[in-house]
Formats: sequence, structure tokens, C-alpha cells
Amino acid sequence: MRESVRMVIVLTVIAMVSAGVLSQVYNVASVIIAENQAREMESTVYEVFSSADSVQFVEADFVMFNAKDEADNVLGFAFAGEASGYAGPVRVMVGVDADSKQIVDVAVLNHTETPGLGSRIESEEFRSQFRGKTVESPLRISQDIDNITGATLSAEAVAQAVRNNFSEALSAFEGRQ
Repeated sequence: MRESVRMVIVLTVIAMVSAGVLSQVYNVASVIIAENQAREMESTVYEVFSSADSVQFVEADFVMFNAKDEADNVLGFAFAGEASGYAGPVRVMVGVDADSKQIVDVAVLNHTETPGLGSRIESEEFRSQFRGKTVESPLRISQDIDNITGATLSAEAVAQAVRNNFSEALSAFEGRQ
């Protein structure tokens, strides 16, 4: 009996030490992962604003950046939007011009859509349909935006992801100028 109590105590101590070590590893790793994700998103802003020379993170309830030129003039803003697709979440980065308030470009950050079918949301042909659209644009699939045959849910997810946070990002941008 005494031996079994000792084994339980030893195993409990080992489990507690292991949990503590794992907790510390998670704390260190989560900071590094968050920094890498922020850098990846920041680099995507340059995709939606090819003329930008610098990018500045904007404090908001969602991911948002200002894109600036060489003279530190704000060209526009970029925000991340997310919606549910066929196989999981679809995240996009949307660039919006400062003057016209029109979409400059859309980049797909990540998705788990079906390769060769839903993954066509990444194509230039599909993404280019969003250029020139505004916060008032309805972005209806098969009406305002051409559908991707066999991938309607994926196409709708991109349209919804673009809509998500657009008005909030525009308000935040206009409130900071």
C-alpha cells in the first residue's frame, strides 16, 4: 500500500512539472507565432497595394493597416475579413484606396477549400472582379461577381469576407485622418 501511494505522488509531481514546462513552451511559442502571422499579413498588404513603400498597423477590433507612399502619404488602408467557405474559414486581405474608397485589390490569406475547385478563389481572374467595388456594392455572386462553377460556397465566402469589416474599416480610416 505504501509503495503505491509513493508511485502516485511521484507520477503526480512528474505530471505537474511536465504541465509547467509545456505551459512555458506554449507562452514563448505563441508570441513567436503571432509575430510571424502579423509579418505575413503585413507582407500581404504590399500585394494589395503594390505602390506602397511602407505599411503601418492600425489599432482596431480587427486586423487593419495603412499603406503609405515614399513621402509618408496614406494611399489607403487594408483590412482582413473572414467568412466560412465550403471546407472551412476563408481569410482575405482587402486594399481600399484613400480617395475613391474603392477596392484596389483582394488577396486570399488562407483557406482550406478543395484544391482545383474552391481554390480557384485565389485566381487573378476571380479576385479582379472586386476591384472598383465600394462599401455600398452588394457583391452578390452570379449578379455582381461571376461565380466559380462548382465552388459557389467558396466564391460566396470570399464575397462575405470582403463585406465583413469593410464598413468598420472605412469608419476607422476616416476617423483617423
